[in-house]
Amino acid sequence: MTKFLHAADLHLDSPFSGLKGLPDYVWQSIRQSTFHALRSLTDAAIQSKVDFVLLAGDIYDLEDRSIKAQAVFREEMERLDEAEIPVYIIHGNHDFLAEEEMHLEMPGNVTVFNSNVETAYLTTKRGERIAVSGFSYDQRWITERKILQYPHRDPSVDWHIGMLHGYAEGNHSEHAHYAPFSIQELQSKEYDYWALGHIHKRQQVSERPLAYYPGCLQGRNKKETEPKGFLMVNLTKTEQTVHFEPVAPIEWVNEEITIEIGWTIEDVYSAIKEIVDRQKENNTSSFLTLTLVDDGGVPENVRRKIQNGELAEAFQAAREHAAFVWVNEVKLKQQTANKMPALKALFPEEWAKALKEVQQDGVFRDVTSDFFQQARQASLLEVRNEFYRENIVEQALEHLYAVMGVDEDED
Repeated sequence: MTKFLHAADLHLDSPFSGLKGLPDYVWQSIRQSTFHALRSLTDAAIQSKVDFVLLAGDIYDLEDRSIKAQAVFREEMERLDEAEIPVYIIHGNHDFLAEEEMHLEMPGNVTVFNSNVETAYLTTKRGERIAVSGFSYDQRWITERKILQYPHRDPSVDWHIGMLHGYAEGNHSEHAHYAPFSIQELQSKEYDYWALGHIHKRQQVSERPLAYYPGCLQGRNKKETEPKGFLMVNLTKTEQTVHFEPVAPIEWVNEEITIEIGWTIEDVYSAIKEIVDRQKENNTSSFLTLTLVDDGGVPENVRRKIQNGELAEAFQAAREHAAFVWVNEVKLKQQTANKMPALKALFPEEWAKALKEVQQDGVFRDVTSDFFQQARQASLLEVRNEFYRENIVEQALEHLYAVMGVDEDED
């Protein structure tokens, strides 16, 4: 048998998106969260006495990788070296191979794959022979089918494992320029396990052979919900098990509350507090996004308290705790539709085209350029990165849907 740890998308020292006005103790937790998750991963690998560790890309958040992130990562690799645990690494689209003179050297137990598909071999303490095949990105986008360069299963080994940072066709079309592959292509190699990376949502993409995305190690925005961590894999000739281990010190949680007719601000506050108190019982820090569903019975003065952010602020005055629950956002969603016909129903092709265009970086920059050129507004706006663009478009759609009486789920 062989036992190993599979993780991906660590994004060490990565900033969180969509946050502002946080107290210092929350900022400090954020800054340490990815490192905390990495140390927990290392602890688990040592305590479980795994045969090796697989890290399937995006160890760092940027190709220039901060010195702090590299230093912490090297310390953890040295801990694994002392425990005689080999580590196999491929780099992905965020931390692709570049400027080697700016990289700290790793200890001897670490094998980093280069830009060509190659195979590394090891023999476990039980005498089993393992082959690991993979490659690292040498640029941000890899559109070619690198999967075609992977060798067929080596018949001389007990276990052959593939490492691939890319996307499974048919599931995530927006990721088409990240080393695309099909499930059939994975199967054709006849490996025992595929350690995948790039998709931040944990998922199994194949049962024969076993192929998994472990998800990211620490969620960084409100879209990266669910517990985050790594996979512990056991392979024997008669049984294969994959067990998820959560290590993220901070979780992103989305909750929904339906506001009933006649509710006062006290009713709304009490409903939110009940969720906050329940979340505190988990003893895990979390950022909480609350959607209040309005069926049309919310009084205007209550609505105003929600929309101007005052209600969220009431829950942001909590005392400092080791594990915090921070109400990041409270937003209002219309449940009942008015009689105005939806534009997308009348002009479906035009609606789809407009939505697609505004989500593109170039169009978004053109539309918002005037705001960023005005010094007074610019100081209040965030950097126009991908998450910021998606968030603004999402909020604009929510506003349109509320005005037009469109159910968001229809889009």
